[in-house]
Amino acid sequence: MLSGMHRAYVASVGLVSSAFIGLLASCGTDAGVTPTDAGPTPTTSASVPGPTGQGLPCDVQRVLADNCWKCHSSPPKFGAPMPLTTHAQLIAAATSDATKKVHERVVKRIHDEAAPMPQAPNPRLSAADMAVLDAWSAAGAPASTAPCNPPPPGDAGPTEPLACTPDISVAPSEPWTMPEADANDYVCYGVNVTSPTDKHIVAIAPRIQNPSIVHHVLIFKSDSAYPTKPQKCPSGGSLQWRLMYGWAPGGKNMVMPPEAGFAVKAGQTTNFVVQVHYNNARRLVGQTDTSGVELCTSAPRQFEADVLAFGTQKIDIPRKSELEKTCSVTVPAALAGRKVFAAMPHMHELGSAIETRLTKAAGGAEVDLGSVPRWDFNTQFWLPISATLDANDVVKTRCAWKNSTDRDVKFGENTEDEMCYSFTMYYPRIDTALWTWAVPALGSQCR
Repeated sequence: MLSGMHRAYVASVGLVSSAFIGLLASCGTDAGVTPTDAGPTPTTSASVPGPTGQGLPCDVQRVLADNCWKCHSSPPKFGAPMPLTTHAQLIAAATSDATKKVHERVVKRIHDEAAPMPQAPNPRLSAADMAVLDAWSAAGAPASTAPCNPPPPGDAGPTEPLACTPDISVAPSEPWTMPEADANDYVCYGVNVTSPTDKHIVAIAPRIQNPSIVHHVLIFKSDSAYPTKPQKCPSGGSLQWRLMYGWAPGGKNMVMPPEAGFAVKAGQTTNFVVQVHYNNARRLVGQTDTSGVELCTSAPRQFEADVLAFGTQKIDIPRKSELEKTCSVTVPAALAGRKVFAAMPHMHELGSAIETRLTKAAGGAEVDLGSVPRWDFNTQFWLPISATLDANDVVKTRCAWKNSTDRDVKFGENTEDEMCYSFTMYYPRIDTALWTWAVPALGSQCR
């Protein structure tokens, strides 16, 4: 049974009702404040300004406003390739298949179990909303002259503010300029913080400056400083950094459990590295961005948090084949007593499923430590979990891939390589020179 405070925390991590950070185009309380804020709620027609009298039947407009306009607005946001706000836009030829109308592609995607729209972590359409779009499309997507009640004006921004007041702002030293010819860029920059006192980072939120091209934001801790000027990320760089948080459209702020936080040590330089994925599917000209991350700190809490990774680096997927691998690690005494509270499963574009489960040594009960049965490289985010690791417990991570390419694929940092990691937040942090975040994955046995 979770405490009331921990239940509030679990809600805030970001598992959105019935839905399930290198990503591609889609559409992603502080101490002293009662931790009941659950972060951003799914965008609805009550909070998204939109058109009226644009030829759409009112029930169709409502469904699109509730479920699609967060990204498919006019102009589109977060790398979405087109707006879905007028009748003319819905009956145009689809860019992905000129033989189909946009409304036909919309209907196909809302029913697509492998790659649904809206993408997670946004919830799937309800059966009733699907029925509205199905019936309208099947009837030939007729126009309407009926006046619709416009959604009232409101803030349709990508994120919501933290309940605390951020006191560390992580931002680049200058804007990144997106090359018109690039559809996707992964850009990194560093920020170095020195504090006169010990404190803990207790809440994290993205700050999205240009939603037209920003698709995801990750923040890491690094042992060494990284340049403050944004530049294309180095191959393999993030393998040396320690992931703290990731955001994608529809994702939520990270609010730490009340007993733990990420440490900032007095008199020591804390090195942060931010990775921003830019998606410029529409080839917009002159786009710049200074997106970053806002952090709230408090006095040190009882425990220091950290991130480890279950899974494996033993990956070899032959061309034109499918592969499934289950890798297990027995919890050593050094990890006993650690609380795990959030997980972000991670694979690349060939992944089809990933799940991590804990089997307790005492009694054999199983605990889900983060499962994505239909993997989508475009949507990766933190899942709330709750378990205590005990000596001799077994953690198993299963990854499955479908390699339709003409090349063999192995483990690697690049998008065309593959991974099988479940990044897992835990406390108290293991503080020894022999420990790195990848130890559980490196020591796993696979079959």
